[in-house]
Amino acid sequence: MPWLAGWILAASVHAQPASTDLYRGITKVEVFANSAMVITGGEPLRYQLAIYRLDALKNVEAAINQRLPKTEAAARAYFQANQAEIKKQITPHVLSAANGIALARHYKIDRLPAIVVDGANVIYGVPDVPQALALVQQHRAAAAKR
Repeated sequence: MPWLAGWILAASVHAQPASTDLYRGITKVEVFANSAMVITGGEPLRYQLAIYRLDALKNVEAAINQRLPKTEAAARAYFQANQAEIKKQITPHVLSAANGIALARHYKIDRLPAIVVDGANVIYGVPDVPQALALVQQHRAAAAKR
Protein backbone atom coordinates (compact mmCIF):
# COMPACT_ATOMS: atom_id res chain seq x y z
CA MET A 1 0.00 0.00 0.00
CA PRO A 2 1.64 3.28 -1.02
CA TRP A 3 1.71 5.46 2.04
CA LEU A 4 2.14 9.14 1.49
CA ALA A 5 4.30 9.68 4.52
CA GLY A 6 6.20 12.34 2.62
CA TRP A 7 2.95 14.20 2.04
CA ILE A 8 2.18 14.77 5.69
CA LEU A 9 1.53 18.47 5.88
CA ALA A 10 0.09 20.90 8.36
CA ALA A 11 -3.49 21.91 7.67
CA SER A 12 -2.36 25.44 6.86
CA VAL A 13 -0.62 24.36 3.66
CA HIS A 14 -2.94 24.72 0.68
CA ALA A 15 -1.89 22.52 -2.19
CA GLN A 16 -4.18 22.50 -5.21
CA PRO A 17 -3.12 21.12 -8.57
CA ALA A 18 -3.33 23.99 -11.02
CA SER A 19 -4.83 22.31 -14.06
CA THR A 20 -6.01 18.96 -12.73
CA ASP A 21 -9.57 18.02 -11.87
CA LEU A 22 -9.29 17.51 -8.13
CA TYR A 23 -11.75 14.61 -8.19
CA ARG A 24 -10.54 12.81 -11.34
CA GLY A 25 -10.12 9.12 -10.65
CA ILE A 26 -11.22 9.39 -7.01
CA THR A 27 -13.89 6.84 -6.14
CA LYS A 28 -13.74 6.47 -2.36
CA VAL A 29 -12.61 8.70 0.51
CA GLU A 30 -12.52 7.49 4.12
CA VAL A 31 -11.86 9.99 6.88
CA PHE A 32 -10.69 8.89 10.33
CA ALA A 33 -10.95 11.45 13.11
CA ASN A 34 -12.16 11.98 16.63
CA SER A 35 -15.18 14.04 17.62
CA ALA A 36 -13.11 17.12 18.45
CA MET A 37 -11.68 17.36 14.92
CA VAL A 38 -13.44 19.48 12.33
CA ILE A 39 -13.34 17.82 8.91
CA THR A 40 -14.04 20.21 6.04
CA GLY A 41 -14.75 20.26 2.35
CA GLY A 42 -15.26 17.63 -0.23
CA GLU A 43 -17.92 16.83 -2.78
CA PRO A 44 -19.38 13.49 -1.74
CA LEU A 45 -21.57 13.43 -4.84
CA ARG A 46 -18.41 12.87 -6.90
CA TYR A 47 -17.11 9.95 -4.82
CA GLN A 48 -18.13 7.72 -1.93
CA LEU A 49 -17.39 9.47 1.38
CA ALA A 50 -17.28 7.88 4.84
CA ILE A 51 -16.32 9.73 7.99
CA TYR A 52 -15.43 7.59 10.99
CA ARG A 53 -15.29 9.15 14.44
CA LEU A 54 -13.14 6.66 16.30
CA ASP A 55 -14.21 7.91 19.72
CA ALA A 56 -17.92 7.51 18.95
CA LEU A 57 -18.33 4.53 21.29
CA LYS A 58 -17.16 6.60 24.26
CA ASN A 59 -19.53 9.38 23.22
CA VAL A 60 -22.47 6.97 22.95
CA GLU A 61 -21.70 5.56 26.39
CA ALA A 62 -21.47 9.07 27.86
CA ALA A 63 -24.80 10.08 26.27
CA ILE A 64 -26.53 6.99 27.66
CA ASN A 65 -25.04 7.50 31.10
CA GLN A 66 -26.21 11.12 31.15
CA ARG A 67 -29.81 10.07 30.66
CA LEU A 68 -29.78 7.29 33.25
CA PRO A 69 -31.32 7.94 36.64
CA LYS A 70 -28.90 7.88 39.58
CA THR A 71 -30.10 4.77 41.38
CA GLU A 72 -29.53 1.31 39.95
CA ALA A 73 -33.18 0.29 40.22
CA ALA A 74 -34.39 3.45 38.48
CA ALA A 75 -31.72 3.04 35.79
CA ARG A 76 -32.80 -0.56 35.12
CA ALA A 77 -36.45 0.53 34.88
CA TYR A 78 -35.53 3.41 32.54
CA PHE A 79 -33.47 1.11 30.33
CA GLN A 80 -36.21 -1.53 30.13
CA ALA A 81 -38.85 1.08 29.29
CA ASN A 82 -36.69 2.75 26.63
CA GLN A 83 -34.58 -0.12 25.33
CA ALA A 84 -36.03 -0.15 21.81
CA GLU A 85 -35.63 3.61 21.35
CA ILE A 86 -32.10 3.61 22.81
CA LYS A 87 -31.10 0.77 20.47
CA LYS A 88 -32.60 2.57 17.49
CA GLN A 89 -30.67 5.76 18.30
CA ILE A 90 -27.28 4.26 19.08
CA THR A 91 -27.01 1.37 16.61
CA PRO A 92 -25.85 3.48 13.61
CA HIS A 93 -23.23 5.23 15.77
CA VAL A 94 -21.96 1.95 17.24
CA LEU A 95 -21.75 0.26 13.83
CA SER A 96 -19.95 3.23 12.27
CA ALA A 97 -17.46 3.41 15.14
CA ALA A 98 -16.82 -0.34 15.07
CA ASN A 99 -16.34 -0.31 11.29
CA GLY A 100 -14.06 2.71 11.59
CA ILE A 101 -11.90 1.06 14.24
CA ALA A 102 -11.62 -2.12 12.16
CA LEU A 103 -10.73 -0.16 9.01
CA ALA A 104 -8.21 2.00 10.89
CA ARG A 105 -6.47 -1.19 12.03
CA HIS A 106 -6.60 -2.58 8.50
CA TYR A 107 -4.98 0.56 7.09
CA LYS A 108 -2.57 0.68 10.05
CA ILE A 109 -3.65 4.24 10.87
CA ASP A 110 -1.42 5.45 13.69
CA ARG A 111 -2.56 9.05 14.16
CA LEU A 112 -5.51 11.32 13.46
CA PRO A 113 -6.84 12.85 11.37
CA ALA A 114 -6.16 10.46 8.53
CA ILE A 115 -7.78 10.49 5.10
CA VAL A 116 -7.60 7.31 3.01
CA VAL A 117 -8.20 7.76 -0.71
CA ASP A 118 -9.27 4.76 -2.77
CA GLY A 119 -7.97 2.39 -0.11
CA ALA A 120 -4.39 3.06 -1.14
CA ASN A 121 -3.23 6.55 -0.23
CA VAL A 122 -3.17 7.82 3.37
CA ILE A 123 -2.83 11.49 4.19
CA TYR A 124 -2.12 12.33 7.84
CA GLY A 125 -2.68 15.60 9.64
CA VAL A 126 -4.93 17.20 7.02
CA PRO A 127 -8.55 17.74 8.11
CA ASP A 128 -9.58 19.26 4.75
CA VAL A 129 -10.74 16.69 2.19
CA PRO A 130 -9.99 18.76 -0.96
CA GLN A 131 -6.49 19.50 0.35
CA ALA A 132 -5.88 15.78 0.91
CA LEU A 133 -7.20 15.01 -2.58
CA ALA A 134 -4.87 17.64 -4.06
CA LEU A 135 -1.93 15.90 -2.39
CA VAL A 136 -3.04 12.55 -3.79
CA GLN A 137 -3.41 14.04 -7.29
CA GLN A 138 0.10 15.55 -7.01
CA HIS A 139 1.47 12.16 -5.94
CA ARG A 140 -0.31 10.42 -8.82
CA ALA A 141 0.98 12.99 -11.34
CA ALA A 142 4.54 12.60 -10.05
CA ALA A 143 4.27 8.80 -10.19
CA ALA A 144 2.94 8.97 -13.76
CA LYS A 145 6.00 11.00 -14.83
CA ARG A 146 8.42 8.35 -13.56
